[in-house]
Amino acid sequence: MFRQRYGREIIVYNDIHDRTPSIYEAHAAGFDRHRHRVMIEKNWLDRFVAKLPEDPDVLDLGCGAGEPVAEYLLKSGCSLTGADISRAMIEISSGRFPESEWIVMDMRQWTIDRSFDGVVAWDSFFHLNRDEQRAVLPVMADHVRPGGALLVTVGHEDGEVLGTVEGNDVYHASLSADEYRRILRECGFRRIEMVLEDEACDFHSVVLASELQ
Repeated sequence: MFRQRYGREIIVYNDIHDRTPSIYEAHAAGFDRHRHRVMIEKNWLDRFVAKLPEDPDVLDLGCGAGEPVAEYLLKSGCSLTGADISRAMIEISSGRFPESEWIVMDMRQWTIDRSFDGVVAWDSFFHLNRDEQRAVLPVMADHVRPGGALLVTVGHEDGEVLGTVEGNDVYHASLSADEYRRILRECGFRRIEMVLEDEACDFHSVVLASELQ
Protein backbone atom coordinates (compact mmCIF):
# COMPACT_ATOMS: atom_id res chain seq x y z
CA MET A 1 0.00 0.00 0.00
CA PHE A 2 1.13 3.54 -0.74
CA ARG A 3 0.98 5.62 2.44
CA GLN A 4 1.77 9.21 3.33
CA ARG A 5 4.71 9.36 5.75
CA TYR A 6 5.77 12.07 8.18
CA GLY A 7 8.59 13.05 10.52
CA ARG A 8 11.72 10.91 10.62
CA GLU A 9 10.28 8.53 8.04
CA ILE A 10 10.54 11.30 5.43
CA ILE A 11 14.31 11.37 5.98
CA VAL A 12 14.47 7.59 5.50
CA TYR A 13 12.44 7.77 2.30
CA ASN A 14 14.56 10.59 0.90
CA ASP A 15 17.75 8.65 1.59
CA ILE A 16 16.44 5.46 -0.03
CA HIS A 17 15.09 7.45 -2.98
CA ASP A 18 18.58 8.84 -3.57
CA ARG A 19 20.21 5.40 -3.28
CA THR A 20 17.75 3.47 -5.45
CA PRO A 21 19.63 3.94 -8.78
CA SER A 22 22.85 2.65 -7.23
CA ILE A 23 21.04 -0.45 -5.93
CA TYR A 24 20.01 -1.36 -9.48
CA GLU A 25 23.52 -0.67 -10.74
CA ALA A 26 25.18 -2.82 -8.08
CA HIS A 27 22.71 -5.69 -8.39
CA ALA A 28 21.90 -5.69 -12.11
CA ALA A 29 22.90 -9.32 -12.64
CA GLY A 30 20.96 -10.56 -9.65
CA PHE A 31 17.90 -8.52 -10.51
CA ASP A 32 17.96 -9.88 -14.05
CA ARG A 33 18.42 -13.44 -12.83
CA HIS A 34 15.39 -13.20 -10.52
CA ARG A 35 13.17 -11.04 -12.75
CA HIS A 36 10.10 -13.11 -13.68
CA ARG A 37 9.48 -13.97 -17.33
CA VAL A 38 5.83 -15.04 -16.86
CA MET A 39 4.61 -12.13 -19.01
CA ILE A 40 1.94 -10.82 -16.69
CA GLU A 41 2.40 -7.64 -18.78
CA LYS A 42 1.22 -9.25 -22.02
CA ASN A 43 -2.37 -7.99 -22.04
CA TRP A 44 -1.33 -4.39 -21.44
CA LEU A 45 1.54 -4.55 -23.93
CA ASP A 46 -0.82 -5.97 -26.56
CA ARG A 47 -3.32 -3.17 -25.91
CA PHE A 48 -0.51 -0.63 -26.14
CA VAL A 49 0.88 -1.98 -29.43
CA ALA A 50 -2.64 -2.16 -30.92
CA LYS A 51 -2.92 1.62 -30.56
CA LEU A 52 0.30 2.30 -32.47
CA PRO A 53 0.78 2.75 -36.21
CA GLU A 54 2.35 0.02 -38.34
CA ASP A 55 6.05 -0.64 -37.66
CA PRO A 56 6.07 1.57 -34.57
CA ASP A 57 9.09 3.24 -33.05
CA VAL A 58 8.94 2.64 -29.27
CA LEU A 59 10.93 3.93 -26.30
CA ASP A 60 11.21 1.53 -23.36
CA LEU A 61 12.00 3.89 -20.49
CA GLY A 62 13.57 2.12 -17.56
CA CYS A 63 14.16 -0.94 -19.74
CA GLY A 64 16.30 -2.82 -17.23
CA ALA A 65 18.04 -5.81 -18.77
CA GLY A 66 15.60 -6.06 -21.68
CA GLU A 67 13.60 -9.12 -20.63
CA PRO A 68 10.73 -9.63 -20.82
CA VAL A 69 9.22 -6.26 -21.86
CA ALA A 70 11.69 -5.07 -24.50
CA GLU A 71 11.96 -8.58 -25.89
CA TYR A 72 8.17 -8.83 -26.24
CA LEU A 73 7.93 -5.44 -27.93
CA LEU A 74 10.59 -6.48 -30.43
CA LYS A 75 8.73 -9.72 -31.15
CA SER A 76 5.56 -7.63 -31.63
CA GLY A 77 7.17 -5.76 -34.52
CA CYS A 78 8.35 -2.62 -32.74
CA SER A 79 11.56 -0.78 -33.52
CA LEU A 80 12.93 -0.33 -30.02
CA THR A 81 15.06 2.17 -28.14
CA GLY A 82 15.81 1.24 -24.54
CA ALA A 83 16.88 3.70 -21.85
CA ASP A 84 17.86 3.02 -18.25
CA ILE A 85 19.68 4.85 -15.49
CA SER A 86 21.84 1.77 -14.85
CA ARG A 87 24.81 1.28 -17.15
CA ALA A 88 25.09 -2.33 -15.98
CA MET A 89 21.50 -2.99 -17.06
CA ILE A 90 22.12 -1.40 -20.45
CA GLU A 91 25.21 -3.57 -20.96
CA ILE A 92 23.06 -6.68 -20.43
CA SER A 93 20.22 -5.54 -22.68
CA SER A 94 22.51 -4.36 -25.48
CA GLY A 95 24.29 -7.69 -25.42
CA ARG A 96 21.00 -9.53 -25.80
CA PHE A 97 19.48 -7.34 -28.48
CA PRO A 98 22.32 -5.60 -30.35
CA GLU A 99 20.02 -4.60 -33.23
CA SER A 100 18.29 -2.07 -30.98
CA GLU A 101 19.54 1.22 -29.57
CA TRP A 102 20.35 1.31 -25.84
CA ILE A 103 20.96 4.51 -23.91
CA VAL A 104 22.13 5.20 -20.36
CA MET A 105 19.78 7.96 -19.20
CA ASP A 106 18.16 9.27 -16.04
CA MET A 107 14.57 10.05 -17.03
CA ARG A 108 14.76 13.11 -14.78
CA GLN A 109 17.50 14.48 -17.07
CA TRP A 110 16.08 13.74 -20.50
CA THR A 111 18.69 13.59 -23.27
CA ILE A 112 16.72 12.01 -26.16
CA ASP A 113 15.95 14.63 -28.80
CA ARG A 114 13.35 12.77 -30.87
CA SER A 115 9.79 11.57 -30.45
CA PHE A 116 8.31 8.06 -30.64
CA ASP A 117 5.09 6.35 -31.64
CA GLY A 118 4.94 4.87 -28.15
CA VAL A 119 6.61 5.28 -24.77
CA VAL A 120 6.57 2.54 -22.12
CA ALA A 121 7.69 2.98 -18.51
CA TRP A 122 6.96 -0.38 -16.90
CA ASP A 123 8.03 -0.71 -13.25
CA SER A 124 10.36 2.28 -13.55
CA PHE A 125 8.50 5.61 -13.39
CA PHE A 126 7.26 4.90 -9.86
CA HIS A 127 10.83 5.06 -8.52
CA LEU A 128 10.60 8.86 -8.90
CA ASN A 129 9.23 10.88 -6.04
CA ARG A 130 5.94 12.70 -6.53
CA ASP A 131 7.42 16.07 -7.50
CA GLU A 132 9.70 14.34 -10.01
CA GLN A 133 6.74 12.45 -11.45
CA ARG A 134 4.81 15.70 -11.90
CA ALA A 135 7.78 17.12 -13.81
CA VAL A 136 8.68 14.03 -15.88
CA LEU A 137 5.24 12.79 -16.96
CA PRO A 138 4.64 15.80 -19.26
CA VAL A 139 8.12 15.32 -20.76
CA MET A 140 7.30 11.68 -21.50
CA ALA A 141 4.00 12.74 -23.07
CA ASP A 142 5.75 15.39 -25.14
CA HIS A 143 7.86 12.65 -26.76
CA VAL A 144 4.80 10.71 -27.98
CA ARG A 145 3.84 11.45 -31.59
CA PRO A 146 0.23 12.11 -32.58
CA GLY A 147 -1.47 8.75 -33.05
CA GLY A 148 0.79 7.16 -30.45
CA ALA A 149 0.37 5.98 -26.88
CA LEU A 150 1.95 6.08 -23.42
CA LEU A 151 1.97 3.07 -21.06
CA VAL A 152 3.03 3.57 -17.41
CA THR A 153 2.80 1.58 -14.19
CA VAL A 154 2.00 3.63 -11.09
CA GLY A 155 0.75 3.07 -7.55
CA HIS A 156 -2.89 2.67 -6.60
CA GLU A 157 -2.99 5.69 -4.29
CA ASP A 158 -1.05 8.83 -3.40
CA GLY A 159 1.94 8.11 -1.18
CA GLU A 160 5.32 6.45 -0.73
CA VAL A 161 6.36 2.90 0.04
CA LEU A 162 9.50 0.78 0.04
CA GLY A 163 10.18 -2.25 -2.12
CA THR A 164 13.22 -4.51 -2.28
CA VAL A 165 15.77 -5.46 -4.93
CA GLU A 166 18.12 -8.28 -4.02
CA GLY A 167 17.44 -7.69 -0.33
CA ASN A 168 17.98 -3.91 -0.52
CA ASP A 169 15.30 -1.28 0.04
CA VAL A 170 14.24 0.71 -3.02
CA TYR A 171 11.89 3.66 -3.25
CA HIS A 172 8.42 3.81 -4.82
CA ALA A 173 5.91 6.65 -4.97
CA SER A 174 2.61 7.48 -6.60
CA LEU A 175 0.26 10.35 -7.23
CA SER A 176 -3.47 9.85 -6.95
CA ALA A 177 -5.38 8.38 -9.89
CA ASP A 178 -7.20 11.70 -10.33
CA GLU A 179 -3.93 13.62 -10.54
CA TYR A 180 -2.51 11.26 -13.17
CA ARG A 181 -5.68 11.70 -15.22
CA ARG A 182 -5.51 15.48 -14.88
CA ILE A 183 -1.88 15.71 -15.96
CA LEU A 184 -2.41 13.42 -18.94
CA ARG A 185 -5.50 15.35 -20.07
CA GLU A 186 -3.49 18.57 -19.82
CA CYS A 187 -0.84 16.88 -22.00
CA GLY A 188 -3.47 16.36 -24.69
CA PHE A 189 -4.47 12.71 -24.26
CA ARG A 190 -8.18 12.26 -24.90
CA ARG A 191 -8.36 8.59 -23.91
CA ILE A 192 -6.98 7.48 -20.55
CA GLU A 193 -7.45 3.87 -19.48
CA MET A 194 -6.49 3.07 -15.90
CA VAL A 195 -6.81 -0.09 -13.83
CA LEU A 196 -5.68 0.10 -10.22
CA GLU A 197 -4.31 -3.13 -8.74
CA ASP A 198 -5.17 -5.16 -11.81
CA GLU A 199 -5.64 -8.72 -10.55
CA ALA A 200 -4.82 -10.10 -14.00
CA CYS A 201 -1.47 -8.31 -13.91
CA ASP A 202 -0.19 -9.33 -10.47
CA PHE A 203 -1.93 -6.27 -8.96
CA HIS A 204 0.03 -3.73 -10.97
CA SER A 205 -1.68 -0.37 -11.38
CA VAL A 206 -1.49 0.57 -15.05
CA VAL A 207 -2.22 3.68 -17.12
CA LEU A 208 -2.60 3.61 -20.91
CA ALA A 209 -3.01 7.04 -22.53
CA SER A 210 -3.73 7.59 -26.21
CA GLU A 211 -5.53 9.75 -28.80
CA LEU A 212 -3.38 12.84 -28.52
CA GLN A 213 -5.12 16.06 -29.57
